[in-house]
Amino acid sequence: MANKYLWLVALGMISAGTLKAQQDPSFTHFTYNKLMYNPAYAGASGNFCLNAISHQQWLGYEDQTSLLKTQGGLPVSDNLAQNIGAKTNGAAFSAPISIKIGDNKLNVGGVFVNFMKDRIAYEDNTFLRGGLAGAYTLADGSNIRLGLEFTSLTKMLDGKGLRAHDPSDPNIPTTETGETKLTLGSGLYYSNPNILDGIWGGISMTHMAPKTFTYGASGTIKITTARHLYIVGGAKMEQFLSNPAWTFEPAFMLKSAMGENGGFVKPELDLQGMMTFSNLYAAGLNLRSYGFGMDAASIMLGYYPPIPGANTPGSRQSLRVGYSYDITLSNVRRASWGTHELQVNYCFNFELPTRPPKIYRHPRWMMRNPNMD
Repeated sequence: MANKYLWLVALGMISAGTLKAQQDPSFTHFTYNKLMYNPAYAGASGNFCLNAISHQQWLGYEDQTSLLKTQGGLPVSDNLAQNIGAKTNGAAFSAPISIKIGDNKLNVGGVFVNFMKDRIAYEDNTFLRGGLAGAYTLADGSNIRLGLEFTSLTKMLDGKGLRAHDPSDPNIPTTETGETKLTLGSGLYYSNPNILDGIWGGISMTHMAPKTFTYGASGTIKITTARHLYIVGGAKMEQFLSNPAWTFEPAFMLKSAMGENGGFVKPELDLQGMMTFSNLYAAGLNLRSYGFGMDAASIMLGYYPPIPGANTPGSRQSLRVGYSYDITLSNVRRASWGTHELQVNYCFNFELPTRPPKIYRHPRWMMRNPNMD
């Protein structure tokens, strides 16, 4: 039945004309993919970093619109997708911007690029993001960063998957249609290594200037991007419970989208705790609520492969592989058996080799007596 409701919601979206709702992709591993929602984090680690993530939401959520009658009766045959839950794949690369002051390097910012492909039912959203951040280090060692991003967003709707009550309705597209537009985002990020074993927090907003996308030649189907607000924070506690092998990292994310009347829709809150053992294995739990109800509980696992040159004290590389399984707690669980997410982070650092000093020789001095003044 839940699948039928999704179809009816999609039909209601088409008839309503304009929609504003939660539109950005959602990730369980938000702590390890800060760049996906806050451009101010670019270069914050001081390393060159590659991130990749794959999120497969609500597996088993099937499209059953072929069971609904139209004016012409039941469709004879439908090549409908078996799983219409959100599928998101993304990758990002970031690099620090540093200047050398004496023998020290000062991190003054960073740059990044990010690609994400998000498919929900018969709608594709392709995000191509790029941006930069500026940083300022305070006297106590804490760091404040400001970031700006530019996003090329392409929204496409596959009309072949839609089933109208009236098959001859000209307002419902029957082919693939979409548009590409530019949106802007900004963020603030703060970190302080002197409180506990490090704290961090940030606030960011995407789609600051909402853009309206039109589907179909009739122009009656419109979707307007909503401003998305993200507030996040976390801490690191080494030698947790006086055990030198344990590190505990609590974190939270509060996010919401701005509705058509200017107010925010029901907020979504993630509360997360990760325990790392001997800098090798990690396990944790994430609880997600939507409004005043529970949405999901997630089991999270992490692994830091001890490859040569990485994940060891003083190493210039770090590699992390993470996996999570979301147990759906909302009514969607009647039609879905959970959500999988896999992510990989790889960070490295290098310095350009020091240019050797140039030695100039002259024929008169090539055989110079070393005892000469």
